[in-house]
Order: sequence, then C-alpha cells, then structure tokens
Amino acid sequence: MKRCPAGYKYENGRCVPRKKFYMMDNVGRAKYTVNFYDGKKKHSDGSEFYDIEIFKNKRKRDDFVESLIKDGYTERGWME
Repeated sequence: MKRCPAGYKYENGRCVPRKKFYMMDNVGRAKYTVNFYDGKKKHSDGSEFYDIEIFKNKRKRDDFVESLIKDGYTERGWME
C-alpha cells in the first residue's frame, strides 16, 4: 500500500484528499460553527475550500457533525 501525505488517503490506486471537518465556537456573532471540506472543492490557487455551517444551539451542531461522520468525514487534526 502506497503512503500518502497527511490529509490524504489511498483510494483506487491513488492518493485522494480526505473529507474532513473542524468546529469553532464563538466566532463573531455565531455561537457554533462547523467548517467542512468535501475533498473536491478548491480555490483558484489550488487550496482547499471549506464550506461553513452556523448553529445557534449545540444539539443541532452535534446532529450535523454526526451526519458528517456517517458520510465519511473525519475531524481534522490540530497539525493538518
């Protein structure tokens, strides 16, 4: 099995970006935010494009995170 750089996984004979997410609390006026990357979207300079979802309560945020995990997303590490 080929080794891939951090943030990538080996799939179908090549290294592909992982689906990943991270959470941030109290950003501006937003109480809870979840930033997630689907492994495909890129900025024009080639960097990863993260979508954002904003929540007013923790229960809805946790339900959304649970659905991301079911879809194959992993929580981004601190050093990634």
